[in-house]
Amino acid sequence: MELSANRYAKLLGGACIVASLLAAPAAKAAESLLGDSVTSTAVGASLMEPIQPYASNNGTSTTTILQLGANNYANADVTGQASLAVIKQSGVNNRATQAIDGNNSALLLVQGGSNNSVVQAAKGNNDFQLVGVSGNNNTVAYIQSGDNLAGALDVRNANNTTVVAIQTPQSGRFLMPTGISGLQNQNVVVVPGRMYVFPKSR
Repeated sequence: MELSANRYAKLLGGACIVASLLAAPAAKAAESLLGDSVTSTAVGASLMEPIQPYASNNGTSTTTILQLGANNYANADVTGQASLAVIKQSGVNNRATQAIDGNNSALLLVQGGSNNSVVQAAKGNNDFQLVGVSGNNNTVAYIQSGDNLAGALDVRNANNTTVVAIQTPQSGRFLMPTGISGLQNQNVVVVPGRMYVFPKSR
């Protein structure tokens, strides 16, 4: 499976953001906010169970986009079979992009507020993401690379916050950072086994 040029650029951009954030001297480790690493594939399977009819082994892929409000943009790009992409978006000037390259995966997004931007990408099979965003002027990127990965990002009630999460098999099968809801003027970087939080310069 090859990523399109557009999606490759997005993933590369996310990697550049991570590199720049990790190099910042003010960054501090916050591994205590990472959920316990789970190696069992049963966690991902249990999360997928309610939507399994849409992501069955032999089914076609399903894309659902519901938008309310003004000047919102959403795009879902699915390559592979039996995957599910869902975007539910309200508010003003919000942006959402989802990309799946694999089979039997699901990306779910619920977003409100204003001037928020979310990129979700999964390259692999049997992956699951749930992302919730509200507040204003937030940027969120969640990238999975590998099979049987599951996770959730809760970035509700946040303002002027950037969250970049990269999940691989080295991250554990399940990723759910805590303490990122309600953040104000913060940068958050989550990479396998590490989490960094530091303030944005205004």
